[in-house]
Amino acid sequence: MPENTRILVVDDEIVIRALLVDVLAEEGYSVETAGNARAALDVLRAQGNFIILFTDIMMPEMNGIELIREARKICPTIIPIVMTGFATLETARAAVKEGAYDYVLKPFSISEIKVAVSNALERHRLANENARLLEITELFNISEAIASIHDERQLLRFVLTAALERVGALRGSIMVTTEDGRALEVAVSVGVPDEHAKTVVAMGSGISGWVAQHARPLLIENIRQNPGIIEVSRRLRDPSFISVPLEHKHPSTIGEHGPGVEMPRVLGVINVNEKKNGGQFSEGDLKILSIVANHTAAALENVRLLNDVQDAHLATLQSMAMLLEAKDAYTHGHSERVRDYSVLVARKVGLSQQEIEVLRVSAALHDVGKIGVKDAILTKCGPPTPEEWAMIRRHPTLGYDVLSRVPHLTKEHLQVVRGHHERIDGTGYPDGLRGDQLAPVTQIIVVADAYDAMASDRAYRPALTQEKIVEQIRRFAGSQFDPHIADVFLELVERGELHP
Repeated sequence: MPENTRILVVDDEIVIRALLVDVLAEEGYSVETAGNARAALDVLRAQGNFIILFTDIMMPEMNGIELIREARKICPTIIPIVMTGFATLETARAAVKEGAYDYVLKPFSISEIKVAVSNALERHRLANENARLLEITELFNISEAIASIHDERQLLRFVLTAALERVGALRGSIMVTTEDGRALEVAVSVGVPDEHAKTVVAMGSGISGWVAQHARPLLIENIRQNPGIIEVSRRLRDPSFISVPLEHKHPSTIGEHGPGVEMPRVLGVINVNEKKNGGQFSEGDLKILSIVANHTAAALENVRLLNDVQDAHLATLQSMAMLLEAKDAYTHGHSERVRDYSVLVARKVGLSQQEIEVLRVSAALHDVGKIGVKDAILTKCGPPTPEEWAMIRRHPTLGYDVLSRVPHLTKEHLQVVRGHHERIDGTGYPDGLRGDQLAPVTQIIVVADAYDAMASDRAYRPALTQEKIVEQIRRFAGSQFDPHIADVFLELVERGELHP
């Protein structure tokens, strides 16, 4: 460690300073000196990377205890050792209170100085090791959390928040590559003005575009010292920032770059700006962000692959539902229409995007249980018999059972499928749930399903007129339908925004 150890000696006696320089330099340490506290603070501000501070206590203008207090503001990790010829309990307590690690009495021996330095360096080593272990633990926890998130927007929000906290930044964003790979767009941001929150940057343009195009991180400690960067920085007001690519490495196609050669594929860029307290980002910050970015890229790729699999699975189920409806000319397109009506009403009543997505998926699958009902019953030209009606009434539970084996469908999806024939007065089927037991998404599909059934021709009756449908919905609002949902539905019908 000696060759990397810088020590600052502060004493108003030139003989003491010269003696300590000789002793410490002989041991291989790099030593700087100052004749008073003010000069010492100037040295710390200019260089700042000292490990040990040797300081006399009794000095003019500013004593050693005051110097320690100010020095730790500049270099929080510096280890102070005080020197005094007038050691008292009070001065020892004051020095320790300000962070002094040890003290030596004047006149001191060479061996005392060596022991004090050795002990201080051991403390420094242990502190660094603890900090490194803490950093590894925190990064491990972040990586575990990243791997457990399966929603892309939630993943990116978590990563940005964690990244800002770890490097002490106040502002930042994550930009993701557009589908055509020609640009980057802001996916999530913190502290970014609204006018920049939807920024789209062409690949190769600006800082983010350059980082994405070259798949190389960029650390700028002070942009004013980098004229070339200023020209492409879009006039960033922050002198220091970091931009790191989210690159997922994968084997290239044979013949493109040669067999077995890994080429990076950039999925996006993490940008952090405005270091707390006006500081500058460091190589350590860059290292942390690079580790986070590597884990994020892998997790983002996994999330997208999982979504692709889920979308393919849902598309198969929806195709099955459409194939089932295609057997009956009277119900062809029913599930798609119910889905569209439901989503329209859900947006109108102010449901969350997550609830709307649940409704969009489950509405398209709500009648899949009819696969267990004989075609002859579904296409019968006439009202069903009581036995046939009992078979038809089983389709919500059959659909629930079929879809419950689909891993990515939640209980909210399944309840919509199971409950689309419930009534708010508790007389519906299969469970006889009442209004306060039905989620808003289920209350919406109850109306949407009934509306499309009334608006469609059936083998045993023609479609009802719009006036008759409106009359029926009004009539059963409060018994079959939730009154508020019914009112919104009718409002959309009357405005011409919803029609069969």
